[in-house]
Amino acid sequence: MNVANDESKLRLLQQSLKQAITEKNSPRIAATVEQILNITPADVGLHQLLGEVFPVLSTKEDARQQFQALVDKCPYAYSSRLVLARYHERAGDIEQAFRHYLIAVKTANLKGFWLNQLSTAPWARPFVAHAMSFIEQQRQLQVRQWLEPLQHQFGEQAMTRVRKAMLMYSGELPLVKCDHRQAPTFLYIPDLPTAPVFDRNVLPFAEQYEAAFSDIKDEMLSVLNCRSQFKPFQQDKYGDSLTAGGDWDAYFFHRHGNTYYESHQQCPKTSSALEALPLVHIKAHAPEVCFSLMTPSAHILPHRGVTNSRAVLHFGLEIPTDCRLNLCDVTEVQWQEGKIFAFDDTYLHEAWNRSCQNRVVLLADIWNPYLEQEEQLAIAQLIENIGVFGELTAAVAREDI
Repeated sequence: MNVANDESKLRLLQQSLKQAITEKNSPRIAATVEQILNITPADVGLHQLLGEVFPVLSTKEDARQQFQALVDKCPYAYSSRLVLARYHERAGDIEQAFRHYLIAVKTANLKGFWLNQLSTAPWARPFVAHAMSFIEQQRQLQVRQWLEPLQHQFGEQAMTRVRKAMLMYSGELPLVKCDHRQAPTFLYIPDLPTAPVFDRNVLPFAEQYEAAFSDIKDEMLSVLNCRSQFKPFQQDKYGDSLTAGGDWDAYFFHRHGNTYYESHQQCPKTSSALEALPLVHIKAHAPEVCFSLMTPSAHILPHRGVTNSRAVLHFGLEIPTDCRLNLCDVTEVQWQEGKIFAFDDTYLHEAWNRSCQNRVVLLADIWNPYLEQEEQLAIAQLIENIGVFGELTAAVAREDI
């Protein structure tokens, strides 16, 4: 940011505003105020001035065109865009209304406004409340449109849990969890049996998978010899590491819907064993499959997973003493070499390696064993839809910010 240039620009805009006020030129006042607020966003008086000039501007016959011209000139002008959206809504142009409401709200939020009553100018509060309600209604309508063909394809009874999950996701139904200790960060599937750690008898692939232990461990040790092939596993949404004391690294086979073909080529027997698992394949989302390495003294801090539609499967490969997975306030699980277990990571959980050796497991996202195949297919499609919708709305918001 060039402070000198901003100060110079601000002085010119302030002079222009004085002249526009003298001339009672409402379009020019609004446009100039929006430009000044982009430099000095916390000027309460200017926010109030917008609230005073908008009703005057709105009496013009070509008001919508004037607001459109204003946001074309000042894409960041979230207050003016809020009013423009209202015009589109009244004209029955729902798509454009949704687009402008969404951009207005996201832009204001990014600048620290419209987050609550205190961060919203008094004149804008009813408009913002209406915009939020409109956006929510459109999202709920979109979810119902996604559900309709799936209910037709699989039958309403088979989609009972999925439908309820999506209506809770959209906010149309309140979020009611079977176990209050679960707290997915994205999507909750209701009415599944409560299982922080899944019984082995619901994992029919267990013995076949464990039979590949020696081959998988040999391949793991081979790639571990080239330590650079392991990358830091994860950071939280703020960019902070989820690990203290030591490192949590991974050698990926799948991640975010991407396949790491070189890893499969380097570890063909592991790759073959993975093919027999009910992995969660969702475009651009899942599965996450890797050799998960915790170095000595590593502590993976408490965190939660995104959805209980999956289970996280662990296969113990190299397990020293003093290593644990702790489902906070539920139970502790100790890895065993050559053995698997699966747990629901929407429960708060942490892990530690208090030994002086590496701990390595083969980690994989599988479907929650209690989901029927029709539900798996529907959930995969719906999550893809949500992802595409999210990308589109983010792109719309970025388009003019």
